Amino acid sequence: MQFREATPDERKRFYLDEWNKKDLPDFILHTLSLREFGFDYGEGPSHRYNQFMTIEQLSDFLKNRAPYAAYASVALYEQPSMRKGWLKSELVFDVDAKDLPLKTCGCSGGAVCEKCLDEARQIAAMFAETLRSDLDLRNINFVYSGRGFHIRVNDDAVMTMEQTERAQVVEYITGSIVPTDMTMALGYSQVFRDRIAKTFDRLDEQKLIEMGMRKALVQQLIKEKEKVIAMMRKGKLQDLQDFSGMGEKTFGQLVDYLMKLNSALTDGKVTIDTKRILRLPSSLHSGVSMKCVLVRDIEHFSIESAIPKFMREGK
Repeated sequence: MQFREATPDERKRFYLDEWNKKDLPDFILHTLSLREFGFDYGEGPSHRYNQFMTIEQLSDFLKNRAPYAAYASVALYEQPSMRKGWLKSELVFDVDAKDLPLKTCGCSGGAVCEKCLDEARQIAAMFAETLRSDLDLRNINFVYSGRGFHIRVNDDAVMTMEQTERAQVVEYITGSIVPTDMTMALGYSQVFRDRIAKTFDRLDEQKLIEMGMRKALVQQLIKEKEKVIAMMRKGKLQDLQDFSGMGEKTFGQLVDYLMKLNSALTDGKVTIDTKRILRLPSSLHSGVSMKCVLVRDIEHFSIESAIPKFMREGK
């Protein structure tokens, strides 16, 4: 699939001929008048503090203005046009394919391809499974955002969380902090072990050498990679040190490196920001000429569902 920037004429055609209010997910539609809307006309999302009382008002605006990008707040307000009277906010995670710390596709400079998009999809699905199994969350929605995926959680139990609590959830699901004895008892240790093992599995010899490890040790770890991963998954980190002859300092550097990579799997600033605006599902991502769409089945998502008509006609 070729990703490219949409022209102003293509944006107009999309909103006049293709945009449909039926493509708005229920969690947006049912709270429309409580959300702040923002728009980008080519220089960033500077047009904010907009409120729409009805879907018809939003539809008329989009068809008349054909913005470069359209956004809606994750927060619900009593007065969205003034961003006052905060009620609650979705718990969101932004998994952006262009920012993944370990990409196997070779994309650079903000570019994305179908391969790294699928890697982002897998990460989003993995995070959601942890949210379900460990935190018992159920109202979890996925949105293809153009260059990645948004996870949008609407369970009442998390929507009133403050920033500190949201940051702890990010650390939890990414495996970006060493668990304490207390969190081990709650199962966090398993998430942590799985995440660092998965990340280590994606590392090559060059990455470990760049980290500062001795070449001989790196070669040993790569040669015995399956054993190393098995020890990580079982939590036998002391056994790993004994097996590899890795010193305490080097071992600490390795764990810190893996946690740093894990923390980059999602943009934590997005999750903790209760006033964040995200791309509006149903809108056009003009930077890549793709529709931002609600994903009903993350395991079987196909980019075909996000291709606008003007891109199909250009094939």
